[in-house]
Amino acid sequence: MAITKIIAIRDRLDKRVNYAANGDKTSLNAGIEYAVDSDKTEQPQFVTTLNCSNAATAYAEMQATKSRFGKKGGVVGYHFIQSFAPGEVTPEQAHEIGCEFARRLFGEDFEAVIGTHLDKAHPHNHIVVNSVSRTDGHKYHSSPESYYNDVRGTSDELCRE
Repeated sequence: MAITKIIAIRDRLDKRVNYAANGDKTSLNAGIEYAVDSDKTEQPQFVTTLNCSNAATAYAEMQATKSRFGKKGGVVGYHFIQSFAPGEVTPEQAHEIGCEFARRLFGEDFEAVIGTHLDKAHPHNHIVVNSVSRTDGHKYHSSPESYYNDVRGTSDELCRE
């Protein structure tokens, strides 16, 4: 069963988006693959976006949503971390669970970047979500109830599946 955390981002949403999509942390066996195949310049990465064109433009798209609805202050986003025990899941499974987790929680409403980091013994997802809905401008608010029922409940359900 994955362990989940949530962190409210009050400034520098761009730093969190860039961290989640960090190629040095999302490459699968980057060092080994590079050593084995010197012609290979691209490493497989586990980065996906939800309701954004791609990870490179996600921050700008999130800022455009905030501007459109006049909601640039307060909590600017949320950083979810979903960690698995070593050997519990493959990198592909961890990433699939992280993507489905974001889809179930945020659907078509919120923009998000999902990065599965493989730089530690335990695969873990970093999911950075815009606090402002792109569909109607309402803000996502985290509370102990939403954490236990929605966030943790959804993660646990996906892990059981």
